[in-house]
Amino acid sequence: MDDAPWHHLIMPSWKFTPMVPWLAVLAGVCAGLGPALGPLITTVSGPQPSRDSPASADFAPLLLRARLDDNPSGGSLTAAGIRADLSFRAKPGGYGGEQQQPVVRIWPAATGDDTPVSLLTDTPLLEHIGVPSTVTNALVQMVELDVDNSSPEVLFSQYTGGAHCCALVTIFRENHQGEWQAIDAGAFDGDVFAATEPIPGHGYLLATLDNRFLYRFSPYAGSSPPLQFLALQGNQIVNISHQSHLRPLFEEDAQRQAQRLANHRGGQVNGLLAGYAASHARAGRIGEAWPVVLQRYDRDSQWGLESCPNEHHDRDCSHGAILHPNFPSALAALLQETGYISGDLVLASQP
Repeated sequence: MDDAPWHHLIMPSWKFTPMVPWLAVLAGVCAGLGPALGPLITTVSGPQPSRDSPASADFAPLLLRARLDDNPSGGSLTAAGIRADLSFRAKPGGYGGEQQQPVVRIWPAATGDDTPVSLLTDTPLLEHIGVPSTVTNALVQMVELDVDNSSPEVLFSQYTGGAHCCALVTIFRENHQGEWQAIDAGAFDGDVFAATEPIPGHGYLLATLDNRFLYRFSPYAGSSPPLQFLALQGNQIVNISHQSHLRPLFEEDAQRQAQRLANHRGGQVNGLLAGYAASHARAGRIGEAWPVVLQRYDRDSQWGLESCPNEHHDRDCSHGAILHPNFPSALAALLQETGYISGDLVLASQP
């Protein structure tokens, strides 16, 4: 796609405290436990409120990024009485190559930033093993996503490698029983990303693009997915894109989609029209966008006319597939199925 991923545009300037070198202990951890943490660990420390106090909605996020050419050994974040470590273990890969497998461990850190951790004798609150990849590209963020529990959350995002794919996102939260749990937030197109606060004062979210519009009516390069905002509510990831305070962002996105459509020349227009209509629907302007869809759609394209109701478009649903007569009919069905327009709104399928 020719536009930069939208979440890069809203990334706030993170509040970092000085990075302090920390020598990993037990460099000779036995092979059965895997390689030790790298010889140099970057520790980013934050405020240290009491573990008995409720999480604060104005908790300043901390971010740690690890790439092959920048901090490839990982590091640590410490705040609010917990510490999150990111390390990598080597794994044999195909064709004689080597892969890196990220490991996230969350520890109690009630006694201070420099609490030593022994991989032999200490038990983490949670350990998460990532997906092996030939690409070293991951991040860990300590961020307040759920103000109803006693700790900020830990977000882990890993890039798997491959064309257009994927940033895997996992969120770790402490439940009301004091146990840490992993919540799979999903796989997203593009690079790794952290939570952001798109509208100041309304909390941190996963701000991304709606991947359901990729490849739906055109190849990847011809797709133009609308914005999507996901929130952590308890132990569930919930799409909150319909909430009214986010509408100004969709109004901006609708303008971006309109400009991209105006600049488009040639074929594969249906993928652009799908994102154009979706963003306008979120902005409350579907009535303005739909005549453009009817006027400009590619009548010869059969891409996406066969769909699986309530399923991703690439699932095998040969026994329940719906064959739409044209693109406007298929797009209207997708917009209703995904909640962009109400089920009782009737959109014309012919000019």
